[in-house]
Amino acid sequence: MTHRLHRMSERTYDLLIIGGGINGAGIAHEAARRGLATLLLERHDFGSGTTSRSTKLIHGGLRYLEHGEFSLVFESLREREALLRLAPHLVRPLPFLILIHRDGPYRPLSVRLGLTLYDLLALGKSLPAHHRLSLADVRAREPALVLDEVRAAFLYFDAQVVYPERLVIENVRAAEEQGADVRNYAEVTELLIEDGAVRGARVRDRMSGAEVRVRARLVINAAGPWVDAVCQRLPRAMPRFIGGTKGSHLVLPNAWPLRHALYAAARADGRPFFIVPWRDSVLIGTTDIRYDGDANDACADDEEIAYLLNEARRLLGPRLRREDVQYAYSGVRPLPYRPGVPEGAITRRHIIRDHEREDGIAGLLSIIGGKITPYRHLADEVVTLACRKLRLPESERARVASERLRPLPGGAPFVPSEILRAARGLGITADSAAQLMELYGSLSAEVLALVESDRALGERLCPHHPDIRAQILYALEREYAVRLADIFLRRTAIGWSRCLGLSCAPAAARLMGAYLGWEESRVQEEIAAYREELARTFRIFKPMPLPG
Repeated sequence: MTHRLHRMSERTYDLLIIGGGINGAGIAHEAARRGLATLLLERHDFGSGTTSRSTKLIHGGLRYLEHGEFSLVFESLREREALLRLAPHLVRPLPFLILIHRDGPYRPLSVRLGLTLYDLLALGKSLPAHHRLSLADVRAREPALVLDEVRAAFLYFDAQVVYPERLVIENVRAAEEQGADVRNYAEVTELLIEDGAVRGARVRDRMSGAEVRVRARLVINAAGPWVDAVCQRLPRAMPRFIGGTKGSHLVLPNAWPLRHALYAAARADGRPFFIVPWRDSVLIGTTDIRYDGDANDACADDEEIAYLLNEARRLLGPRLRREDVQYAYSGVRPLPYRPGVPEGAITRRHIIRDHEREDGIAGLLSIIGGKITPYRHLADEVVTLACRKLRLPESERARVASERLRPLPGGAPFVPSEILRAARGLGITADSAAQLMELYGSLSAEVLALVESDRALGERLCPHHPDIRAQILYALEREYAVRLADIFLRRTAIGWSRCLGLSCAPAAARLMGAYLGWEESRVQEEIAAYREELARTFRIFKPMPLPG
């Protein structure tokens, strides 16, 4: 990595993007698509911040209608439809039941009107329109639900991104394929200021400690909850831009089992409340609490856990127990700083801070807010502004509009039966082949090509997961993985499973070690580092099994 880092110092980029979450990755992809010399930097791993701590939904923002944000809903619904086409292996339709309790803040007529408007704003949608259900219909669909206090129910559709981290990786990969330079574990330690303008950054490789100076005509601060931390490196003090709120989720086995996502108003405070089937689990969330600390330290506290369990029991019944919870995770939404405004009323629309226009400091744009669903729209808006500021010719500003509808790398059409047949010929089981297609889409063929060169790579990592050994090497060779945590938490979903990946961490670390030339002591260090990242990522309720 060090020689690649030094190579970055030998050129001047049009855009240097700080932050490798979904927005930074999307901006890099769009900028490279338009022919800009682009560099994307992430101080940890791509997608390791707010993106990975979400409710894993691709949605139009039904509740935003309450606050009159019609244009945001329209934009999000349009982007939901685009992602269903561009990444069908990652983004899939998800049916929702809206359950209206007798003592809740919503009335059936107002919900029906809202859903009708939601359908109208989703012009050209492929998902079905909403309709009202009788309670008998709900019982037939979800017989385990407690409906004693429910007065009305509706069915509507949004979408789910089961692995949001992979959505990031595919955008990073698409950016690189279009000519961008991309680096994770590359931390910006200083902004380079010349004549009062930002002209690049000093960058430290967190793995080797090497530092270089990188020049850029424009810097994009897409650091999410850490936007203010980047702005602190400017030559004079900036106002506070980020007023983050913490959202926590519980993860537990889907024992009911639920087939629909549930949307209700929380009894305690009337906030929207979700119970979402996810893989073989359910997500219960989310909270919305002011948070002023470092987003790295966000953790679900006892009060949040009690809140989530109490609200979920209202629908799932007393069989939901605290001891059933596997773990909790928390993320910080990078919302604009709005003191005195209720958390739920703070806009979810992104804001682009042009520091030249607003603060007299040229060469820097900061992105405040931003959600997973409309990331492409945000990227288009940011890159269009960047092109204007860089005075690029019109021919460089935009290419054929249809290129924006080109699928992400794994979203290209493929024939599942051909992947299954190829996998079977390599001795790979059907469930492992299905897992490959779910994670990689059309890129599954590239993973299988590794197995063709070494049949041992087709073996499972352990009996608990369908994932195969080839995925470890694929993550290292093609998907920028550096650490075991990168692979288990952000290239696969092994680390999000019930065993947290600890059952196969030794096998994976040793496979990494064989590929990278590690001694056994280094392998053990990597396993220990993975356990430490798990402890930072999750509040774990079940005992963590010892690796062996």
